Amino acid sequence: MEPLQYLSPPLPPNQPPDGYRWEEYNMSVSSKTTAFVTGIDRRDSFLGKPRCVVCGAHFHQALEHALIIPQAEPETWSDLRGRGWIPEQAKLNPCHEARNGVLFCNYHHKLFDAFAFFIRFFPNIRKFVLVNYSDETSLQAFHGKAIALEITDHHAPFPSLFIIHEMRVRGFHPFAPLRPDMPINPAWQDWISSSGVFDNTTNSFIREQPSLNRNRDVTAQSQIPSTMANTGDMASDGGLAYDSNVIEEILAVTRAMPSWKACQVEGTPWTGTAEENIQKYISHIGV
Repeated sequence: MEPLQYLSPPLPPNQPPDGYRWEEYNMSVSSKTTAFVTGIDRRDSFLGKPRCVVCGAHFHQALEHALIIPQAEPETWSDLRGRGWIPEQAKLNPCHEARNGVLFCNYHHKLFDAFAFFIRFFPNIRKFVLVNYSDETSLQAFHGKAIALEITDHHAPFPSLFIIHEMRVRGFHPFAPLRPDMPINPAWQDWISSSGVFDNTTNSFIREQPSLNRNRDVTAQSQIPSTMANTGDMASDGGLAYDSNVIEEILAVTRAMPSWKACQVEGTPWTGTAEENIQKYISHIGV
């Protein structure tokens, strides 16, 4: 285990940190909300079932769509867009942007909103890891392990948003250690390793429901590689890092994510000629 790297304030004013960097159709409010729910349910489904990305619960009535930046904070959302922490083309309302949402069971949704834990993206291993910053007993089994989010998904949450939530969690627990101990190589949550939802041949989650005649050993074939397991060792050079370098790294990865570019493409009007749209793509999104 090693202490969590500390993200020291103040945060970069005009863009998220390196490693954390990341459009808007003409739709009705109802259709935007539906797209938000559908986008999250599709992204956070495993073997054909929507699941809590923390514990894997899949009972439909127990699942809830959580917002990282709350619906009641449109000013915060607009400010993040202006600072380059989310794409300029992101949905105008935080409750319409699937990349601002996560599927939790109702229990972990309540703990997330109550600032009991935060989620830190680790650019070096490309995983979203749960940090039990409140030392809540029921979260101890989940601390220091990666949740079921995939950075390569076109609707993956913007890691930069989790930094904002982390700051709030830290402020809610002023006497907690700045750099809590973390595993050197965070493993997946236990349910991910045991339920066969991850395919180590493609290094990605299995979203679709398997066919009925699929080989019974699919679970064994889909286990997380041993190199990704948590050894439980503790590092002697500090904990979870928390400084401007970490923030910059996360912002850089955020802006390089497929999710960021997909958001830009979705929110850009493509009403010109083919040549005009090509030039718009290059100038707004890049190559």
